[in-house]
Amino acid sequence: MNYHTPVLLNECIESLHIRANYDYADCTLGGGGHSEKIAELLGEGQKLHCFDRDIDAINAAKPRLAKFGEKIICHLEPFSNLERELAPETLGGVLYDLGVSSHQIDAGRGFSFAGNEVLDMRMDASSPKNAQDYLKEVSEENLAKAFRENSDLENSTRLAKHILQSISNEEKITAANLSTAVEEVYSKRKEDWNSLKARVFQAIRMEVNSEIQEIKKSIEAAVRCLKNSGRLCIITYHSKEARAVKDVLSVFEKNCLCKSNLPVCVCGGSNRKIKKVNKKTPSADELKKNSRSRSAVLRVYERV
Repeated sequence: MNYHTPVLLNECIESLHIRANYDYADCTLGGGGHSEKIAELLGEGQKLHCFDRDIDAINAAKPRLAKFGEKIICHLEPFSNLERELAPETLGGVLYDLGVSSHQIDAGRGFSFAGNEVLDMRMDASSPKNAQDYLKEVSEENLAKAFRENSDLENSTRLAKHILQSISNEEKITAANLSTAVEEVYSKRKEDWNSLKARVFQAIRMEVNSEIQEIKKSIEAAVRCLKNSGRLCIITYHSKEARAVKDVLSVFEKNCLCKSNLPVCVCGGSNRKIKKVNKKTPSADELKKNSRSRSAVLRVYERV
């Protein structure tokens, strides 16, 4: 089975600028497509550290990567633990392909509105709380906030109230339960139902997996783990991910971190650790072959 089709593969490999005597990290192993191409370019003694919190992903990728032997080190860890596993200034490049993998969407965990699975949405199946638990415990106010902040959904308060009311008597909440509630709230926008459902499912999934917190913590760590001139390559799929990435890295791009109301710099003005290199999107050919790449944006930075 094809676990996951790697997005912007050639662009990522080119942007990582893989060199001899450097180790690398793929923080979103998935099916191993990006990792395989990186490992092919590594020489004797170089290592590729592969992170994923989903044991299914690691098990699926291992046969694909077995030919590289000791070059590959798999970490069954959320990528927010990057700095716990690797020392500062040890990497020549770090790659992130954010968002949910194709396999997870298709694997029956309730990531997609297209099926009728019981809602789970955990990227790590050993995590204590799933989407069922989240929806049974979350307040109307916090659910509305998640819809606004994670997916820019209109009428978020009405949507949150209706969803919580509609599932209140359900012993097991399914993707169909959630989809029906969305249709009822946006009954006059039938042509937008698929997009609206996708955004609702995205917002809940992001809360269940603490995705934005994980992204911010990991990228901060990645900057510290990079050697001078090391590359940071990050693929995002929606505005919330992109904002989180840019917010974190904007601090590392600044020379001065003093408050704006200070008349002169007192921090030394030498705090800059990262610079933008470029931004890339999928080619027309890739979009034709892989529809899930349509919203992907690759941002490339370099440690200075």
